[in-house]
Amino acid sequence: MRRDPKTGAPDFFCFARDFLHAYLPKTRGLSPKTIEAYRISLECYLSYLAETKRIERDRVSFDHFDRQHLKGWMTWMAHQRHYATKTVTLRLSAVKAFLAYASCEDLTLVALSQAAKALKAPAYPRTPIEYLDEPETRAILAAFAGSTTKSRRNRMLLSSCSMTPQHGWVKSPASRWGTFP
Repeated sequence: MRRDPKTGAPDFFCFARDFLHAYLPKTRGLSPKTIEAYRISLECYLSYLAETKRIERDRVSFDHFDRQHLKGWMTWMAHQRHYATKTVTLRLSAVKAFLAYASCEDLTLVALSQAAKALKAPAYPRTPIEYLDEPETRAILAAFAGSTTKSRRNRMLLSSCSMTPQHGWVKSPASRWGTFP
């Protein structure tokens, strides 16, 4: 029975059990480690509900998977638990997949799944590209002396790459095979 006999509402734990023990391993054919990651994500959400919202596990229902709770969970993971951005994204995608599964099984959960699907994962921090400085560039070019055909080819490819002074590479217009500034 996928509905609570008292309220008629979809039973969260029945759906979660089917998702983890039937759908993921048999229908999707996912590995045990991947299924474990989905389980940990659902457990993380239940921990959030228990710690911050004081909702006991046996009281959790699909009503607790609304957009506000999910946004609070993302904030909690990032600021309270100090999870990396990629971990928050992974956990959110697992819960979204669960809600998508549940909505396919029970049409009354479609709106819930659509609201969760609209949530955006946090953006990854952008790190600047580290370019080689002049001594490092010279060392790489010196490694290819030009004694073999492949060495000359490699030297030519390296010397013709995007070499601009602002990126640390130096190339003068008069550069020749053996003369690099």
